[in-house]
Amino acid sequence: MNEDPVQYSKSCQLQLSMATHFLDTYFNLLNVKNNATILDLGAGDASVTLEALLPRLPNFNKLVVSDKSKKMVDFARNRFHDERIETVQMDIVDYNKSFKGYFDHIFLFFCLNLIPEDNTPQALRNIFEMLKPGGNFFATIIVNVSFFEICDSMTEENKWPPAMVGYKNVISAYRDSDNPEEKLTCFLNDAGFDVQFCKYEERKFTYGGLNEFIDHGLSIVPVGKIFKQDERAKFDEDFKEAVKNAAWWALTNVVMANKSIIFIAFWWLVP
Repeated sequence: MNEDPVQYSKSCQLQLSMATHFLDTYFNLLNVKNNATILDLGAGDASVTLEALLPRLPNFNKLVVSDKSKKMVDFARNRFHDERIETVQMDIVDYNKSFKGYFDHIFLFFCLNLIPEDNTPQALRNIFEMLKPGGNFFATIIVNVSFFEICDSMTEENKWPPAMVGYKNVISAYRDSDNPEEKLTCFLNDAGFDVQFCKYEERKFTYGGLNEFIDHGLSIVPVGKIFKQDERAKFDEDFKEAVKNAAWWALTNVVMANKSIIFIAFWWLVP
């Protein structure tokens, strides 16, 4: 992910729309408890937490909002004014063991796919460890989005190698799979979860115009390996040009295809 929280916060309409849809559709399956301890993992700037998740939660004991990026956590911290809400920097591959067996419910929206496939088993084992027995884990995972086609075209033209575009290693686990639900379910089962629900779903989101589409793309394309400002500026210009040259955008509206997996997994204490 691009780690500029201001840019991300201004351009996260798609994430909000998708998270709202999935929560509207599946939240009742979670049986979220009163006075629960809850984690929103990989929350970024916390827009989804504030606008989609928090209004649906019953009276809770504690909500931990976390992200790997210190910039995102610092930005999110200033958005909460409730002593029950704590913001924490956390890398789920190497998490704080003080949260072991701590949470009743864990939510994760659109960021598990940012973890390289080799690290996914450890990340899921850590999430499993953080849940109390009987707790549940609800997540949405990106399988493919139109922006990745833009990055494909940029690497194919040899302007930017995959390592610089920064997206190849973090989406291959599901993007190239013939059966992404089955692949994810295997990961979850190996971590100890009892998968109650796993569904592959395609959604579409319509932008107001090309500039809005470009701004959103630049806010989420993972370009963390591009450190120099002049490189970043050149990447942004090439990205804009690649979008304009793509065959599937329209002059008045841009439709974004978003393919996601939605799942609910439980940690059951077996007698």
